[in-house]
Amino acid sequence: MSNILLAGNAITAEILFSYLKSDARYNVAGCIVDDAFVDKNGISGCRTIGVSEAVDTFQPATHRVIMAMGYNDLNRSREAMFTRLRSMGFSIETYIHPDARIYSETPVGEGSVVLPGAVVEPHARVGANAMVWSNVTIAHHSSVGDHCWVAAGTVVSGQARIQRNTFLGVNSTVVNDVSVGEFNIVGAGAMISRETKPFSVHLARSAEPFRYSSEEYVKHFGI
Repeated sequence: MSNILLAGNAITAEILFSYLKSDARYNVAGCIVDDAFVDKNGISGCRTIGVSEAVDTFQPATHRVIMAMGYNDLNRSREAMFTRLRSMGFSIETYIHPDARIYSETPVGEGSVVLPGAVVEPHARVGANAMVWSNVTIAHHSSVGDHCWVAAGTVVSGQARIQRNTFLGVNSTVVNDVSVGEFNIVGAGAMISRETKPFSVHLARSAEPFRYSSEEYVKHFGI
């Protein structure tokens, strides 16, 4: 059993803590956050300490870190903590939930997290410190770069390429053989069918109210 520290103490960390409590491979020893956030948020049953005290409290030789932070500032905050903890001597654990399916021979990148129901197909690549949420498909010969966030239900189609620090929203789709530029935001439900420029934003058109009421719609069109 590995002793684990969660880098984070907010919603993402709370979810990962729940998974890890029922995973016999791990024992969660505490949460590490920037010193300014020690008294903010917090998870019941998980001690929080500032990063400045981490080495004195938890020895890097006996504790590994799972990245449990959100996607603030296009994942730059997550990237900065990842880099800082590595420089302090901590090993960053690659966490693959037992109900995720990894079929690629290429190892998932250091510090990445792959949650239940996600599928990484043969010849696909996932970079370092990426978050692959539940029910995501990373299809054959595609790649997800370092420090990306791939939200639930996303499909990255065959041979597609997601560049570093990009956020893919819930149920977004990137079609075959398309490159999504670095530091992109792809909104929930959006479909990317052509290459995108770095630092660009792509949002699906919000659902608009239909001109019929729900009762009228069912009467005329069924459901």
